[in-house]
Amino acid sequence: MMRKIQQTTINSVVKYGQTKLPKSANTECPECGNDAAFQLKFDYQINQAVFSTLSRCSICKEAVLFILIKTSHGDRGEEVELFVHQTSFTREPLGRLTSSARLPDDLERVYRSAVNVHNMKDWTATAVMANRVLESITGSFLAENELGQPLSKQLETLAKQIDLEEPIVKLGQLLGKGSNLNDLLCLEKATSEETANLIIDLLDSLIEYLYILPQRIIHLQKQIEG
Repeated sequence: MMRKIQQTTINSVVKYGQTKLPKSANTECPECGNDAAFQLKFDYQINQAVFSTLSRCSICKEAVLFILIKTSHGDRGEEVELFVHQTSFTREPLGRLTSSARLPDDLERVYRSAVNVHNMKDWTATAVMANRVLESITGSFLAENELGQPLSKQLETLAKQIDLEEPIVKLGQLLGKGSNLNDLLCLEKATSEETANLIIDLLDSLIEYLYILPQRIIHLQKQIEG
């Protein structure tokens, strides 16, 4: 199945005469399901109508097939449309998160429901359940009198009550000179497979929070307002 890439998610183009070809774009990766960046390089031929190229996902590094189709020829050059080959992707609720964190029962239940309706391609139900998930998250931390606020205000209150700096501060302390983690990273101690897996999980979470989450929020805002 081919999925059309919207013009608003094409980040840069390269010109061949009057024709503009996509050079980079952001879209959901068919392999890992993350919103990722793709660099595109099409071998443009003037007499050709359909082009294809492979590009690696910026997150999972898997190769993904993109198709470019000439659709018309206007006063400003040839019009083209970009498509990505959409493999059958099914999201798995929670994934490895359950092995490292114990979620409240209500949160786990509504999150699983949100993922399930998304996999069923019920977009309206997905939006409804997403709202329920956010309400369950704030309900896990806020006092009863604070839950009467609009959800936007609940999230603002939540940010003030949870020390979002604490995990990074603790990591810094864990890396202190002479610590076991510092010795492992400096190769002064041997690292087991289990410890190496935990280190990679930690890096994944840190990168997700510092880099990927802010970009996902921005991309969602652009998608909604566009």
